[in-house]
Amino acid sequence: MRSVLLNFGPQHPAAHGILKIGLALSGEIVTRADATFGLLHRGSEKLCEARTLSQAVPYLDRMDYVANLIQEHALVAAVEGVDTTRRVTASLASFRVMCDELSRVLNHLLTMSAICLDLGSMGPVFWAFEERELIMTVFEYLSGARMHTALYRPFSLGCGVDVGVVTPAVLNLVQRGARVINGAFVTLLSNRAFKSRASHIGAFSPLKIKAYGVSGVIARASGVCVDARLGLGAPSYASYPTTSLRTFLGRRGDVYDRFLLRVREVITSYDVILASLASLSHTNTELTRRSKFASMEGVISHFKRASAGYVSSRGFAMSAIEGPKGFVGVALVAGGDVSPYRLHVRSPVAHNLHLLTSQCNGQTFADFVSTFCSMDVVLGEIDR
Repeated sequence: MRSVLLNFGPQHPAAHGILKIGLALSGEIVTRADATFGLLHRGSEKLCEARTLSQAVPYLDRMDYVANLIQEHALVAAVEGVDTTRRVTASLASFRVMCDELSRVLNHLLTMSAICLDLGSMGPVFWAFEERELIMTVFEYLSGARMHTALYRPFSLGCGVDVGVVTPAVLNLVQRGARVINGAFVTLLSNRAFKSRASHIGAFSPLKIKAYGVSGVIARASGVCVDARLGLGAPSYASYPTTSLRTFLGRRGDVYDRFLLRVREVITSYDVILASLASLSHTNTELTRRSKFASMEGVISHFKRASAGYVSSRGFAMSAIEGPKGFVGVALVAGGDVSPYRLHVRSPVAHNLHLLTSQCNGQTFADFVSTFCSMDVVLGEIDR
């Protein structure tokens, strides 16, 4: 049978206009796949080096705009790793854990609903996006922005936060979460049509996972136990060592296992969010808006810190934060100034995409689409 060349992207909605996968098809069977990405180079890392550390945070927001707070956490963790004379307070660590897990739920809800949509199930996307709106409303309470929050700062928050304001909203979305997960996704796991489209499709071996440096849900679905929150594969951070966090492993490493692990992670994230919310002290001056701007001196002090920027120590530090797509890392060389001397971001999506094109030979085109969706690709991390 004559081979046909088919361009998957950049016009495909899943490709965001900056990903092109050249597929060689023999009938409906994929015989070769060549991925071309990095078409939109924004130079974000060099732009961060020309700005203060506080001004660099919004650039991290736009790398993975689906789970932006985890990207911010990677940057501030690297800055805090350089300055060894200060420690992150327990209340700030718990607050970051709560926000990180909200970002993880935000990401997984979108990924799971997109997988269902591409496999022919339209209902879950309406459930998921309603919950995502509630989570973004919480972020709006905290930062004033729904997507690009620019909330984190080294050893502090960018603005005063009254946790009591968001507590009812967080409790509401956690209470709704069980109903949404059961109604939209758990019942789908036993659906015969869904299982036939997802089981034994796009399976990655543990050897291939380790060879390509893949982490996150994709690695754990193949049985590779890596989770930075628990200190597996990278040092633990924030208040995760004190939480009753569980991680899950798959058996086959196929699309079904990756979907199942994301469902379990969302349920676990809700438990961690509740535990972090319970541990926060509402009387802590660091997390209360009223205490920061109670006087004119407080306003002047805040303005001076915000305009001058945070002055880091001299040194080198690396951070590894467990993102929904894998390890998000930042390597930072600080010269004792308000701006980073060198900054590099480790993107998990780049590793995942190389893994995709190495394993798709012999699949049908429909199976390739389901495998691609289960990889959770956001091109902003690569095109930086």
